[in-house]
Amino acid sequence: MTPLECERLQGFRDGYTDVPYRKRNWTPDGPRYKALGNSMAVNAMEWLGQRIEYVRPPPESKGGNL
Repeated sequence: MTPLECERLQGFRDGYTDVPYRKRNWTPDGPRYKALGNSMAVNAMEWLGQRIEYVRPPPESKGGNL
């Protein structure tokens, strides 16, 4: 798989991990794969958050502004 395919699979936008790297305007594949491997899939985290909200609604505000 290419880094682009991995980004799409993880739910990131195309080129999300292609950032300036060590005085270059692009990032080699190795660091991109590492960043993607250490990340959490956006679509899975979104689903998990929705499930948590479903079983545990947010606490009610007790006045005061934070």
